Amino acid sequence: MSDPYQNGDFLRIQALMSRYVWTLDMGDMDALMALFDDPSVFQDTAGNEYTTKAAIRGYFSALTASEPFRGRQHHIDSMLLSATADGYALQSYWTVTKWRASDGQKFVDVVGRAYDRFRATPQGFLIAERRVYHWRTADCPWAPAGTAVPI
Repeated sequence: MSDPYQNGDFLRIQALMSRYVWTLDMGDMDALMALFDDPSVFQDTAGNEYTTKAAIRGYFSALTASEPFRGRQHHIDSMLLSATADGYALQSYWTVTKWRASDGQKFVDVVGRAYDRFRATPQGFLIAERRVYHWRTADCPWAPAGTAVPI
């Protein structure tokens, strides 16, 4: 693949991830699942792997139906994109913010990092793999500890 920053693919991937967070935060399962290729893989922050679209949908349906989920906003940034044989891989940070109406409290709910793979399809790029991890002092990638991930 040619340079994604020159050929427009970076913007296409960025738009796909924007659709991902918007549809997730609104709980629109049909629109969210349309962003995933078949087959695809999703791994949650607990390390659970969902390897079919039905299983991925089940995970997100339960997540978005939970009371603590309501009012969350997901943000994806610091996106590093690299070419793969069938599309692109992405490493990024994610942040979840929330504004709780009951007491007016605004806060950062959780932060983490993600690894994604996107497959080029006739319909455009789709998510082939998404793995999300917490970013905490105990388990973040850290070069001095020998746990840094390649970028």
